[in-house]
Amino acid sequence: MWCILASLAAFGADLTHQMSWNLSVAGKVVGHRDVTVKYVKSDVGMRRIVESWTEIDGAAGPVRIRYRQRMTASGEGRDPMSFQSVIDENGRGREVSVRWTPNAWVVTTVADGRSRTGQLEPARVDLSSADLFDPDSRVGLDGRTSARMIQAETGDVLSGTVSDLGHQIVEVGGEPVPVHGWSWDTPQGRQKLWYSSDGFLVRYEAQILGIAVEGLLRRPPPGGVDDFPVALGRPEIEVTPL
Repeated sequence: MWCILASLAAFGADLTHQMSWNLSVAGKVVGHRDVTVKYVKSDVGMRRIVESWTEIDGAAGPVRIRYRQRMTASGEGRDPMSFQSVIDENGRGREVSVRWTPNAWVVTTVADGRSRTGQLEPARVDLSSADLFDPDSRVGLDGRTSARMIQAETGDVLSGTVSDLGHQIVEVGGEPVPVHGWSWDTPQGRQKLWYSSDGFLVRYEAQILGIAVEGLLRRPPPGGVDDFPVALGRPEIEVTPL
């Protein structure tokens, strides 16, 4: 993926990926998550923008689930993503805004008509949950034995151990997709995530409203650099006198 960004930065091009996951509870599809990843040229390189819409409407036994979330996140280089998240959880709304700076994480939550803002030292948080959907993240779970992650749903920081799940094959849209997985275990439960070789999240298991939800891409993930030709424009001809 970094080869893609290098090519885009060199020629000033932008790139957009659109992905959608079916969300299931106990094998039954109850919703979807749609994500658009944009690469936009900035003054210091390429800015990555992740726009996400999540919608769940179903039930797990006697528990009714009605969940909506809209999130916009952005980041550059090796920095973790900042984000703005708006949630409707069974009719109860809240907003979570998290901004990363080299000096602090600035966290603002709005719920029940009250707004609260606080700061966290950078060393207290490794990444945000928005980073999990960034295919070019440099602060993911790979290579970690533990992770402290700030949640786009609540603004809380959860700590847990990370385990390497190794390589697997996941069938997406009738096609086999090689993936590598990691698990993240916290007191609130286990989360599992499987990524393609180009960093795209293919399948994941997470807790939403205390219920185990599985996400699976509807279509195979985007490919590597060879699948994204970069338009070079008309070449300039330089004449060198003999």
